[in-house]
Amino acid sequence: MIDKIIFLNESWLWPILIGGIILLVLFLLKDWMQAGKRRFLLKSVLAILSVVSLALIALKPTVPSGESAGKMLLLTPGYSNDQLDSLRKAHRKMKVFEYIPGQPISENVRTSEEIFIVGHGVKEYDLWQLEGLPVEYLGGNHPDGVVKLSYDREKTVGDRLVIDGLYRNPQPGNRLLLEDPAGEGQDSIVLNSEKEQAFHLGTHLKVAGNYVYYLAEKDSVGNLISTDPVPLRVNEKENLKILVLNSFPTFETRTLKNFLAEAGHELVVRSQITRGRFKYEYLNTEPVAVGSLSEATLENFDLLLLDAPSLRNLSGNQKSALEKSVRDNGLGIFIQPDEGFFNLRQELVPFTFKRGQSEEVSLDEWQDVIFNRFPFRIENQFGIQAVHTSNGQVVSAYKRVGQGRIGTSVISNTYFLSLEGKSETYRQYWSRAIEQISRKRSQAASWELETEIIYPNEPFNFIVRSELEDPELTTGTHIIPLVQDLHFPWLWKGTTWPQQEGWNFIRMDTTSVLDYYVAGEKAWNSLTAVQTKEANHKFFGTTNSKRKTDYPLEPVNLLWFYALFLICMGGLWLEPKI
Repeated sequence: MIDKIIFLNESWLWPILIGGIILLVLFLLKDWMQAGKRRFLLKSVLAILSVVSLALIALKPTVPSGESAGKMLLLTPGYSNDQLDSLRKAHRKMKVFEYIPGQPISENVRTSEEIFIVGHGVKEYDLWQLEGLPVEYLGGNHPDGVVKLSYDREKTVGDRLVIDGLYRNPQPGNRLLLEDPAGEGQDSIVLNSEKEQAFHLGTHLKVAGNYVYYLAEKDSVGNLISTDPVPLRVNEKENLKILVLNSFPTFETRTLKNFLAEAGHELVVRSQITRGRFKYEYLNTEPVAVGSLSEATLENFDLLLLDAPSLRNLSGNQKSALEKSVRDNGLGIFIQPDEGFFNLRQELVPFTFKRGQSEEVSLDEWQDVIFNRFPFRIENQFGIQAVHTSNGQVVSAYKRVGQGRIGTSVISNTYFLSLEGKSETYRQYWSRAIEQISRKRSQAASWELETEIIYPNEPFNFIVRSELEDPELTTGTHIIPLVQDLHFPWLWKGTTWPQQEGWNFIRMDTTSVLDYYVAGEKAWNSLTAVQTKEANHKFFGTTNSKRKTDYPLEPVNLLWFYALFLICMGGLWLEPKI
């Protein structure tokens, strides 16, 4: 019982303890000199009890009441009546509450002996209200429809919008269509009778702007069953200045430089012929001098493509110039590997590789296309940003180094794609890698969305990177408060609650704008239900299921201590008169 006592004025414990000891010592010294041994023992007991009672009056002790609100059931969307009936039979006195997203959960939860949650679960932004409580998440019905979705929310003119996903319990004969903003079908598949069916839809992007495509399901006669928005921002294409360094001419380099030149990029290609002799090519640009690599030379380029032998042959000064250009000036570097590259250890290779088995692979974006690869994969460590993946394994990636990026891949001999008539796959593969790794144009801010699907009146979390000392963000009606990262002063996090459906914006001064789309409340119900279930399983499965119940604290009646103090004082006053 003693270990459950809690003092309301616990911060006063040491001053009161020291003061009480001093007061008690003075009492005992005084009585030792004035009383005999028999009377001294009596007066000592009375003195000790009086000092203790005074200390307890000041500290205000409390004890757990020992009473709980019993078991509680929290109903969330997606629960089944069978679950509800079974739990009520097992726990007849159990209280039942209905969860309302965004609203405070009942105070009765805090004193519950055990909390059951059924259904798809508590929204991720409300989970903090159940932190540390004895929760058992029982899940709910498995939602049917689109339960997985993957696509790039921002593309460039000329790119291809590719949507990959998973449909659970499809209706055989129905069609899943990708429709453009005008409602015209661009791609489609017929659903089958499998329990889960993967789908892959796409279309070419021709004009810049903010668009809303749609993923629609129709029955066999064309009646609309459901439709969900696919918001997309298409940017104007930017021509890059690219420097290509090769230790010797290869088919890979020739195919890649032709593709980049046809795409309108400015290229300077330097291929080594013999020791100390180089061949230069200039595509879409005037001849420029490229001697020994230096910061001044590299400042003119947005991207450096070099093969592994060229990297190994760089002098110490050239490597330092490369590192400084990446870190301080935002240069992008893509390293074309060879067998020896995967054992190379230096700052310009910020990756860890693990040996694999297969030398062929299909990427998640093009599952019907076989790519050649080195028998390695990239370890998905902190800071690694995947560009292409295969069954969750990273096959090409980059890492931020200061203001720039360094990237590489385990894919080899991509020119075979062109020879096999898969030019569109080749173009998309390299366009994505180059776009993500190349130098980013100077801008006041760069944005990152942390919330995948944004709904009205729900928190939308985002990250903004800015070199401004105190950036000010506004939605047009109010200013958004920001939280600065402790370790990276240029990294800020913010949260806003949009109210209107459709395209919204966040503006930073007059220099940078984030456009984001707010979906309707009924959009992507199956997808968000699955994501909510996963978040609840993760949260309650690792942190909350074994916690103790928090019983309410009941203060000890101070009248007992006042009474004890008065009795002791009365005894000390009365003792000399007896």
